[in-house]
Amino acid sequence: MAGWTEDGLATAWRALAKQESNEDWRFVHLTSLGEVSIEAGCHFPAGREALIVAFPRAWAMNSARLPEGAGFDVVLVTDKAVFSGHTAIALVRRAEGAPAIFAAMTVNVLRALENVTNGKSQAIVDTFIDRVTEWQAFMARRHRPLSSEAQVGLMGELWMLNRLLDSSLGEDALRCWQGPMRAAQDFHIRGGAIEVKSTAGGGGFLARINSIEQLDTDRAPLYLGALRFEERDDGQSLVDVVARLRDRLTETGHRRAFDSLLLILGYLDEHAQHYGRVLALKEAGAYLASDEMPRLRRSNLPAAIRSAAFVLDLDALNVPLLTVVDVLNAFELS
Repeated sequence: MAGWTEDGLATAWRALAKQESNEDWRFVHLTSLGEVSIEAGCHFPAGREALIVAFPRAWAMNSARLPEGAGFDVVLVTDKAVFSGHTAIALVRRAEGAPAIFAAMTVNVLRALENVTNGKSQAIVDTFIDRVTEWQAFMARRHRPLSSEAQVGLMGELWMLNRLLDSSLGEDALRCWQGPMRAAQDFHIRGGAIEVKSTAGGGGFLARINSIEQLDTDRAPLYLGALRFEERDDGQSLVDVVARLRDRLTETGHRRAFDSLLLILGYLDEHAQHYGRVLALKEAGAYLASDEMPRLRRSNLPAAIRSAAFVLDLDALNVPLLTVVDVLNAFELS
């Protein structure tokens, strides 16, 4: 894996931003996936950032399949010598598109393409179009303030992120935070994962499991984190937690990547007035997703069931509640 980052792409785009003569494009090669070539580009005269995926000439591209972006354009690049023998599709930021979100989207698309296991052009182009279509839907959404439930969920993920930043992962913890990028689990750590569920209610702990894959994955070990918050005067608001993490990540040069992930989750500073609820952590633990944990398993379901979500009563689980230190030790992060 190339370890794509928003800052790395921003460096490539800056290097391309100076137009020479009357050229309408500038390119730099990023990587190749079999016969597929991937380039960073800059489109003039506006100097808009772009990601170009070039497929072999034999590839029959139906332009009607190209998504109509919101905040970005998806276009075919023609008559360019650098793509001779290829069909090139460009993902280009619109003038009104937020650079931070476009960079995060580009990184997400690159990682998705690299994860295509068979490396075939058909699979790569399908993955490219599917992922861009998902981003189109996201960019077209009207952003309202996060619901109370979503605020508590984000508070839990940020608590875990801060804890991982304190571990031997250090700044790499931010790359492990994959939940905003539509991964099945919130954190991917080496070959394993942590899915974080949080509550601030006074009753039982009912955790919504959003997909079969959330607790049924090839990643191992897999832990289900359980964080209980309560309203207390000595707690913090979501705005406070975000501000502290921003300060911390500014010092390490990762503020831009963090802000991009917040934007993807729908956290906007303009909604700060809605996030004044003060919470303090009451209890933090985790459950190992083992054979003893009740959960839906793909191998035990009829093939006709393609997807499912369910609610898990964490107070009713008859499996040991581990400490966060236990989890960090399992990943050798202490």
